[in-house]
Formats: sequence, C-alpha cells, structure tokens
Amino acid sequence: MLRCIPDTEVTVIERCSGHGGLWGIMKENFEVALKVGRPVVRQAGESGCAHVTSECPLAAEHNLQGMERLDGAPAFNRAPHPIELLARAYGHDPQYTEG
Repeated sequence: MLRCIPDTEVTVIERCSGHGGLWGIMKENFEVALKVGRPVVRQAGESGCAHVTSECPLAAEHNLQGMERLDGAPAFNRAPHPIELLARAYGHDPQYTEG
C-alpha cells in the first residue's frame, strides 16, 4: 500500500527482526535476538530512508534497539505502523510527529 503513495520509494527488508515475540524480550535471549536481527538493522540503517516501519510493534521496537546498539545513537525516534505513514501521507493523522 505504501508504494501507492505518489513520489514514494519503498524498500522492503524481508528478514527476521530476531525478536521472536516473548522469546526475544527475555533477558537471557535478548543478545541473541539482537544478533539475529542485525542484518535487518544494517539494511535499514544503510537505506537512507526517511522512515523505518513495521506492521509488528514488537519488531519495530526491536529494530530501533538494534539500530541504537549498532550506531551508538538512535537513528529514528520511533518506527510507526505502515498505516500511520499512509494516513500521514494523505493528511489524516495530525498526532504524528517527525522522528
């Protein structure tokens, strides 16, 4: 759907974020989960895109944590759901703030 927005380039990363639901947020699994998700984090960080998004809120947060670990500082404040970006593109989401 995001590709339907005029003048929008979408880069899809079809890899595992590593969070694995509850498994990835458990303290004893967290470092392994970040390692599994590192390819996603690298691709997202190197993409040069204005936004990082995921339909899964847990995966989105996990990716942001990985980016922060990899780069030392968060590249993005948040990773909105794709429908939030669609709504913003058509002016229907006044609550959204850049980040």
